[in-house]
Amino acid sequence: MKTAPPSHVHVLKSRTDICTEEEVTRLVHTFYAAARDDAMLGPVFGREVKNWDEHLATLVDFWSGLLRGTMRYHGKPLAQHAQMENLTPCMFRRWLTLFFATTESMGNAALQEKADSIALRIAERLWKSFAENHFPENETPHGALEDAPAA
Repeated sequence: MKTAPPSHVHVLKSRTDICTEEEVTRLVHTFYAAARDDAMLGPVFGREVKNWDEHLATLVDFWSGLLRGTMRYHGKPLAQHAQMENLTPCMFRRWLTLFFATTESMGNAALQEKADSIALRIAERLWKSFAENHFPENETPHGALEDAPAA
């Protein structure tokens, strides 16, 4: 009886089967186009992102790494987002709502399931990091992400 875990190569191969690189690019570009047009999120992205071509390329690398295991992204998103100002739990929930709508529209159930699960964890971690850096202990605004739409 074989008890060893599957090889690393096998795990990476199965991750690339979830979606194509083209689907990752479409996900990122479609979602961020919607976010930029959104009445709540658009102004935040407008303030924070100075070069959209560069930002989208970075986000494609980020999501390709998470969904396909490509390992191209090398950054510190928690630290970058923690420095932002005036974020609210409602903004994070809106981000998730738009993201979930985008993944649903893609027509790839495996991509949707994986990306939605990751997005929810990311939003929770980003909010926690942001709140820890901006609010004294026990003064975090009400309405944390537990009310977010289910992935």
